Amino acid sequence: MINVAIADDQKLFRKGMVSLINSFDQMAMVFEAANGRELLDSCANATILPDIILLDLSMPEMNGLDALKILKEDFPSISVIILSSHEAENFILATIQAGANGYLAKNAEPEEVEQAIREVHKNDFYFTPPMLEIMRRGLVKRSNLISLDSDLLTNREKEVLQLICKQYNSQEIADQLYLSHRTVEGHRNNLLQKTASRNTAGLVLYALKHKLLELEP
Repeated sequence: MINVAIADDQKLFRKGMVSLINSFDQMAMVFEAANGRELLDSCANATILPDIILLDLSMPEMNGLDALKILKEDFPSISVIILSSHEAENFILATIQAGANGYLAKNAEPEEVEQAIREVHKNDFYFTPPMLEIMRRGLVKRSNLISLDSDLLTNREKEVLQLICKQYNSQEIADQLYLSHRTVEGHRNNLLQKTASRNTAGLVLYALKHKLLELEP
């Protein structure tokens, strides 16, 4: 069972998402909140913590970005998918750098909502190809950031990183590279430390920033 929570100040949208999530197989909405402060209070008092939170960016009292930063400090095991009508590079990059695991447009189809939740639960991140392209464009604008110490990552770590970005899980990477699952997990941990990434989504951002991930044309 994947336990989900949502924070969104638009009541009609929020209630619709609650019904949608509860209709998915092996998925349940454990609580809902109207703003970031209410979300944090609900997490602090929850009997069952959510595995994944769907988090709106624009909310009163406490916005989504501020709530995200606190969530990642106080509840690091919870994954967060940002819900937003904004698809500007600065919004997306700021949330990923703050620790978000994925980004979902508010006009997404129900099938994509389900896919995003399942992908984050399985692989720790979810980005559509258009979203990756938006992120890449945003990083290119900050060209001073695009530099890579060639000695920072080993060739094997680069191979593992590229497969992570293709949404391979650790066992699939192990099978692809003829390594043990434990060895792949070791490489993943090294990648997180070396790149100062908060999570797998951060690794994807790093790969884009340093041109280690080629997007399909």
